[in-house]
Amino acid sequence: MRIGVAAIMGGWDSGLTTVLDVLRTAEAARERVDRDIPAISVQVAAAVPTPVPTQGGLLVPIDFTFDDARMDQLDVLVVPAIGANSPPGVIDALMRPDISGLRARLRDWADEGRQLAAACTGTLLLAESGILNGRRATTSWWLSTEFQRRYPRVELDMSRMVVRDGHITTAGAAFAHIDLAINLVARVSSQLAEFTAATLLIDQRPARSVDSALGYLSTADRLITDFETWARLHLAEPISVADGAAAIGTTRRTLERHIRQRLGTTPNALVQQMRAERARHLQRTTNLTLAKIAPMVGYQSTTALRKALNASQGRDNAEAQPSVVSHN
Repeated sequence: MRIGVAAIMGGWDSGLTTVLDVLRTAEAARERVDRDIPAISVQVAAAVPTPVPTQGGLLVPIDFTFDDARMDQLDVLVVPAIGANSPPGVIDALMRPDISGLRARLRDWADEGRQLAAACTGTLLLAESGILNGRRATTSWWLSTEFQRRYPRVELDMSRMVVRDGHITTAGAAFAHIDLAINLVARVSSQLAEFTAATLLIDQRPARSVDSALGYLSTADRLITDFETWARLHLAEPISVADGAAAIGTTRRTLERHIRQRLGTTPNALVQQMRAERARHLQRTTNLTLAKIAPMVGYQSTTALRKALNASQGRDNAEAQPSVVSHN
């Protein structure tokens, strides 16, 4: 997954750096979990090509600008919090020329059905652009009243830390940047997301400041993670969902229910997705032909593998369309 993070002049240091730290931690941990999990690449984009100062004075190196053609290669663009501490301050910031330009770029991105994500005050950039009209979204608790007043066409859901509606994902207050980033990692692999969350929160000493950062660990579905771990070890073999369920200590019906409720798919479809991911990884990183790769990922012929890869690509494209709405 190729993820772009927007660096906004005067933005909150923690919002930007937290997203970058979580995503880079996940990529660093990927080979320890399973090197066949798709890579997570992270790049920083901004309105200008020079380093962008945060609210605290950090200078953030920029990989490319918002109008660079490389923006089109991204799978997701993340908008972290802008540097304002009151509703009037946020509204004033939205009118700045650099942020107005970003809002226009976000509208173009949304019109193309591309994936967008935002947290805290960054959610108002999406709302101000009209991107959230008719969609469910969340925002920071101290912005909820102003958000509802200013954007009545948005279905505001303050009961959840992260809300995904189609190709748009929003998250709550400052620490929700962690939840948002972990949510993006989970789209690549639940197993990797859990490992990353545990790595970042390995020190479990009580601290109120990290309570809201426990979101993913408290809601992670252990059955799904265990099934993914088991399945990745057996991708070259015929996989029986019943055998997988038994191996992780549950029933097939229970496993199917958890995967359907949490991921909106079936165990068999999840296995096919993992097989396609591993096949693509082998294509990118080795000189093996499809004929050699097919049995390594559980297919008896090149034709069957090619059909599975095409089907997987079709699902990926469908999920990026704005007509597909999924509430996670």
